[in-house]
Order: sequence, then structure tokens, then C-alpha cells
Amino acid sequence: MIDILKGVASRALGNSRDVFVYLPPGYDASAGPHPVVILHDGQHVFAGAGLSPSWRLDETLDDLIGRGLLPPLVAVGVSNAGDQRGAEYSHEVAYPRDPHASPRGELYERFLIEELLPLLRSRYALTDDPGATAVMGSSMGGLVSYHLAFRRPDVFGLAAVLSPFLVFVDPETLAETPVFRRFDERGPRRLWLDIGGMEGLIMVRPVRELAGHLVEVAGYAPDDELRYHHDPLAPHHEDAWARRAGSALLHLFGRPSPLVSVTAPDGSTAVGQVFDAAPIGERADGSRSSVLGGPLTWTPEDLLERVGPALLAGARPGTAEVVTRAGTSLVTVVEGEADALLEVTIEVPRGTPPDDTVYFSGLVTGEKAPGVRHGSWRLPRGIGLNGTVGRGWRCDGLDADGAVIRAPFIHEDDRHLRVRVAGWSDPAHDDPHKGA
Repeated sequence: MIDILKGVASRALGNSRDVFVYLPPGYDASAGPHPVVILHDGQHVFAGAGLSPSWRLDETLDDLIGRGLLPPLVAVGVSNAGDQRGAEYSHEVAYPRDPHASPRGELYERFLIEELLPLLRSRYALTDDPGATAVMGSSMGGLVSYHLAFRRPDVFGLAAVLSPFLVFVDPETLAETPVFRRFDERGPRRLWLDIGGMEGLIMVRPVRELAGHLVEVAGYAPDDELRYHHDPLAPHHEDAWARRAGSALLHLFGRPSPLVSVTAPDGSTAVGQVFDAAPIGERADGSRSSVLGGPLTWTPEDLLERVGPALLAGARPGTAEVVTRAGTSLVTVVEGEADALLEVTIEVPRGTPPDDTVYFSGLVTGEKAPGVRHGSWRLPRGIGLNGTVGRGWRCDGLDADGAVIRAPFIHEDDRHLRVRVAGWSDPAHDDPHKGA
């Protein structure tokens, strides 16, 4: 069952929003207090209420609770505030896409802790134990979940940080601006951190580096207190977060579950490029995550060097045998630089406003000739791009059949692509987020 609390007002923020409250099957207040997870972008969390695309978390919870893998817990989807979303989810620096907006993360923090949680506890049988209270979100919602949990572990003792927006990459210059604080001290008791390999400018590298920092500096026990997961083919999308949310919640709220299988695929890297040697483990409860702990050796020893937990960098060309708890895999270090050239030429349809910015996978192209846009970038080898073309939010390039152009690929070598756009989608009619 999902209760919808309409127009929940915040004095701290001076605005209001809808809040969606998932109650577990057979919810019984007298059986409480119940564990609780607070989720951001709440209008996209539950299939039974809210907007599409959705995490469909109500379906995941019904399944896991029904099978006894999770305790009966309450999940609260807190809607974002539309145009204020970036500011409210920012603690450290102004939201880069709206640099004139001051960070409102501390005010959002006050809303959750001082206003919303007391309201929820007055209506539902919710725990006030930090060890059974989680915060969870993706993208900017992942960023604010990370900050909330490390700033206020006395409230949020558990955190799930999915595809966090840690570094803003300028789509024109590719300059990187960190937007998060790197905490050196322990925060939440248990933490989930993940990223997809096809998320483009929401890059794998800073998330993987943060996982290593939390292990080596903050002292989290890998695979026990901290679980990290790299899903190589996952895009930056609700469907991908829906697939990983169950594993995250099992780590935060489930019982200890042993590994039943561990696999490590072969791979390649370049001199100076980092290779993630962590195998993927599956546990008895069905959850999946990258395995950061355990043995890690390789031969020849001078071919690679260790740069973090299960992280290796190519030192010279050749093929190494890497041994982890999953067995032996082959890692090839290729000659060349750690980045490769990507050139894209886009034919746009007649009537496309010449002043509109045309993006390829979030990268800014420029006008080369009337009706032709072009871009050239050197990008890290291994970055996953979705191959989409757009002119802004939900204004997507369409092919001759009227389908959204999407041709995902992993950028490993120099390449030149040519894309023809037959038309553009209309955000006024095709935007599932409209009215959020």
C-alpha cells in the first residue's frame, strides 16, 4: 500500500511537495517500530504511485519482504522540488547547471530531519534507531544521500548511493569540477555505492576512487560495511537503478549472506589507465556486487601496479595473468594513450534552430555547415556513451522510423561517427516528467 501525503510544507525551504509512503504487506503499527528508508526524487520511486520512468521499488520490496529476505520496512519517496532540485541536493558547491543558485542542501537536510521525520513518526510506527534508518537516491539524489549520511550519521546510519553525481564535466571543455566533499572519517554504519559503465559524463572513475578512499582512509571494511558495485552495461536511468535497488537494500537491511559465485571477466587497459580487477560476486540472497576484498596478484609483476583496492594501472604493454578469489583472468595492456579520439558529425533536420545546442551523449557539438553539427573530443578509453542526440531535456533526436536515436558503445579506440537526425521529439508531449 502507498499513502500519498499531498503538499507537505517545509518552513526551512519555504515550499511544499508530495510524499509517497510505502507500507509493507500486512503493515501493523503494533508490530513496530519499523525500519525506514528515505528516498529522493520520490515521484519516480514507486510503480503504484507517481511518474514513469520508475524504480518500481514497491514491487521489489513486496518480493523481498514476502520471501523473508528483508524485514517489513517503510519506504518514503520524497518528491523533488522541480527547478529547485539541483540546489536542494547540493551541500558543498552551487549546482553547476545553475551556478547562480546557492546550495540549499543544509536546508533540505533540516526539512528531512526536523520536519518530515517527526511528521512521519507521528503517523506511522517508524524507528528512530539510526542503525535501521537509511537514506537512498541516485544521481544528484545519490550526491545528497552521501552528504546526508556522512554529515548526520546520528540520524541516517545506513546509506545507498546510486550513480552519484560527484564530478561535473563541462560538456564543451571536458573540464572537471568536483561537487562533493571527500570525508576522511567514518559516517554511516553501512554503505552501498554503485555506478553503471554506460553513464557517460557521470563517470565511473570518481565513484570507484571514492570507494577506495572509504576503504583505505575512512576504514570501511570492504564487502562487509561497504559494498560497491560496477554494472558495466548499465546506463544512467531509472530502469538500471530499479535493477540494483534490491541488492542495495539487502546490504543495508538484510541478514548476512555468503557468496555463492564469483566471476572475473578478462579485460584490457592502456599504459597509465586504471583497470578495475574486482570480480562480481553473487550472494545466496540474490544480491550482486563487486568484490573489493580478497587476494589480488598478477604476473609479470612489472606489467601492472596497484593503485587502490582491486584497482590496477597499466605500466607497460603486454598481457598479465591476474589472480583474484574468482580465479585467473587475463588483462592486456595496450600501447597508446589512456584516452582516444571521438569525432561525430550530425546531420540535423531542416528547421532546427541554428542557435540551439545539439548534444551527442551529453557532449556539445558546434555548427560545421548549415544543417551539420560536429564535435571532436579525446575521451578516456573505456567510457560508455549512450549514442543519443538531443537539444536539451527530452528533446531527443529521432530516426527515420520516429524512434529515439540510441546506439550505446564503449569508447576504446579512435572513431568517427556520422548520425542523421530525421526529426525531434516534442518535450511538451513526450516528457514523462512534465508536472513533476
